[in-house]
Amino acid sequence: MQTDMGKYNLQSNQKKISPVTTVTTGTITAATATSTESALRIGRTAGARGLRIGMALGLAGLTAILNVSLAAAPVPQGNTTVTQGSNPSNPSDMRRTAIVVATEKAAPSVVSITVHHSAVVAYGNPFFQDPFFDFFGPQYRKKEMSSLGSGVIVAKDGFILTNAHVVGSGESGELEGITVTLSDGRQFAAKLVGVEYANDLAVLKIKADTLPVAQMQERPDNMIGEWVVAIGNPYGYLISDTKPTVTVGVISAVNRSFSSNSGIHYHNMIQTDASINPGNSGGALVNVDGKVIGINTFIFTGGGQSQGSIGLGFAIPIQKAKSVMDELIRFGYIREFTTGIYTDPNGEDGRPGVTIVGLDRASPGEKAGLKVGDVIYEVAGKRIDSFQDIQDIFKLLQVGESVDILYLRGNAKLRTQMVLEEKNKKHRIY
Repeated sequence: MQTDMGKYNLQSNQKKISPVTTVTTGTITAATATSTESALRIGRTAGARGLRIGMALGLAGLTAILNVSLAAAPVPQGNTTVTQGSNPSNPSDMRRTAIVVATEKAAPSVVSITVHHSAVVAYGNPFFQDPFFDFFGPQYRKKEMSSLGSGVIVAKDGFILTNAHVVGSGESGELEGITVTLSDGRQFAAKLVGVEYANDLAVLKIKADTLPVAQMQERPDNMIGEWVVAIGNPYGYLISDTKPTVTVGVISAVNRSFSSNSGIHYHNMIQTDASINPGNSGGALVNVDGKVIGINTFIFTGGGQSQGSIGLGFAIPIQKAKSVMDELIRFGYIREFTTGIYTDPNGEDGRPGVTIVGLDRASPGEKAGLKVGDVIYEVAGKRIDSFQDIQDIFKLLQVGESVDILYLRGNAKLRTQMVLEEKNKKHRIY
């Protein structure tokens, strides 16, 4: 603490010296002068010491007050409250952060998935390289293959959410079986309930008791910059540990949309810089409350030899994953829906949007107030520039969903909500 000493007036209690005893013919003796200077020095020293002692006592009192206040003030750490200074001998209290608590809540519900496929493949026999043996034809054999991924237990009756690409497609060969390994080491044969390739989601089911079930986020209130934890099983249990791996990052962006060469359309994805590595697909993206907010799905890599995470990972929002899961559990497939809207695939004079050229009576489009001639230029927050754009968006939607639509009627910009209904045979899907 720095103090301006010039603001203080230090005075000594010196006495006036009698001229009779101390002064002779106007001359101050050496003894008298020395006595006076000593008295002045003593006075100044005493005053300065008094000031320093007072300041030191004041600072000590202030420090004591602050320490008492800090010790009494609880500091929230996620779902754990830590009292600073309450137990200085136990540093573990300070290490138990919100990330630790969230991991403890969610990690037990993340499982390792091993998928077994078989395929008949052609192979070359070195003894049949001679053209003489061409009449034997090509040689084939059955090849066993396995792939690894992650999943999340989302219901106590054994339902597990994962990615469709973890389970594989018909090109992967014939499905021979699926094994699910829990974090406590238990293993179960899993049944494939259903797959939805357009959204890259699949549902499995195991028969087991006392399953750890993940808590899912109810509404998408994700914040850019908030901490998240990616939990999965890179390399499965090949590293001799059935417990999942945890990486930490933040939500980098929301509502990211992509289309892949394989025909999969990813809509409203959550972007994170938490590392998502091969084998993490199908695992959980968790917030600091320990709630699953997404299913880890894919990453962008550096290309070439760099196949690991570069801080660009993406997860399917859990709300979308849950709606797909509910459809697969209830029906075994995703029901087709209708809008009852017919549009001009060629657009109008190159301007953005698609023009409505027909409407089914009592269809969702008509119920939403749309009319022939209206130009739809935005659906579900996505700009429509072509007929393909509107098709790609509707491929990601499901029966019962409410869709926000912006359209032009003349020069007026209008907005409406359309609820998708299950498709009848006479209705088109878009």
